[in-house]
Amino acid sequence: MKVKTLCYFDNDKGRDVEILMPLLYYGEKYLNLEVEKAFIFDIDKIRRYKPDLVILANTIGSRNHHLIAKYAHENGIKVFALVSEGNFRTDGTFNYWGYNTDKTFYQEYICLWSKRTKQFLQSELPEYKDKIVVTGATGFDRYKIYDFESKESFLKRYGLEHFRKVIGYAGWAFGKLHNPNGLAELHEIYQEQAPGMIRWMHTQQQQVENMLRHAIEQNPDILFILKRHPNEKHPHLTGRDNNEMINLAGYPNVLYLTDEEDVHTLIHISDIWAGFETTTVIESWMMDENRPTVFLNPDPLFSRDMNYQGTIVVSKADQWQQIIEEFYSKGRVDAMNTPERKKARQKIIENVVGYADGMNHIRAGYYLARTLEHLPEKSPSKIKAKPLYVIRYLLMQIGKYFYAKPLFLKLPKFRKTVWIFERYKLKNIEPLKKKYFSYLDRFHRQHRIEEKIKSPDFWKSLLEENENRTT
Repeated sequence: MKVKTLCYFDNDKGRDVEILMPLLYYGEKYLNLEVEKAFIFDIDKIRRYKPDLVILANTIGSRNHHLIAKYAHENGIKVFALVSEGNFRTDGTFNYWGYNTDKTFYQEYICLWSKRTKQFLQSELPEYKDKIVVTGATGFDRYKIYDFESKESFLKRYGLEHFRKVIGYAGWAFGKLHNPNGLAELHEIYQEQAPGMIRWMHTQQQQVENMLRHAIEQNPDILFILKRHPNEKHPHLTGRDNNEMINLAGYPNVLYLTDEEDVHTLIHISDIWAGFETTTVIESWMMDENRPTVFLNPDPLFSRDMNYQGTIVVSKADQWQQIIEEFYSKGRVDAMNTPERKKARQKIIENVVGYADGMNHIRAGYYLARTLEHLPEKSPSKIKAKPLYVIRYLLMQIGKYFYAKPLFLKLPKFRKTVWIFERYKLKNIEPLKKKYFSYLDRFHRQHRIEEKIKSPDFWKSLLEENENRTT
């Protein structure tokens, strides 16, 4: 019999979709899942659909993620969740509970990206030791499996065919400085250090903007694609962006993007990939180890992830310009390929992504299969309704008949709902699924996965980091 599965998405594209798609492929192909998609705001769908299993990209990234996992668990429905931000610090500064105010994990397994984070979380939460496993980062599998759009095709779509050179920049979360929700998050994260950190961020934002502006003005023949950070502000905030890039959007050789394009497309078409601090440099390394990655850090001495060790760090506009000139004159940047940086990149990929073999979704699939072994014999026949969730659903159903984006943007109380009505149909999920599953089919055929997963030796080698597993 098919396993009735409800998979929640917060959007029909972006990070969480990339994380979930390979896992859903494995579940449908090998584990007999029948997957129904659900929008993150519609928690009541659990009551209406009565699934055997709920799948989430994470259970801590928003209040909705947490509430979905809790509601399913309360009704005897198994929850299988991945992790969206798996590159977390292990120095005690990371809040691994996130929006999980109960401080209780409701999913069957706590799937982590690396051995480093597994060891840390097991020491922090020994009561969950048997649930904590390493799957690797499933979203990074696409760099070993998928085909990506060409530079020529992308530029033609935007009417920018006259450019031949492209530099991409991944925005940092400077936008959090300019909205109440973001400031509240910064105060929660940095506590008593928050005022000083906020002042430092304001300074860095202006200086990074100046470095970008200098490069844009000095290189009019280069297209600079500036990509806003996905978590810079909450989706219900619809005001003008305020970050290190927005004041540069008017230049003729600048393309400023929010969520129109997947980051993997932008990395693929870029000759150089830059940022203030971003894990997307790892994605660039996995896609093309010869592409230079650059951090623009006016003040490079700050607490940060290890990614800077594998990339070039510049603190002044003229250093940034020298990197650009060297690449376009020589086709490479020598500083990118020193033995130290090459070794650092290998170590970073291991410590962050876990594995770079394209098989993280298969590792996750193993624990998904283990979860299915413990499903109740019968699907839930009745699920207790929660008034809040029912009201949400009804308002969404009624509101869609009256929704007009220009009008809703003008009305304060309705403005916060725009993100719901713009996303709830999840219309891009099925086309993406068809596209991605074809790539995954090819990968699984090439590596004979259907045959290999029947072998205990295959699993033993694939799951080598999980010493506490039962195979």
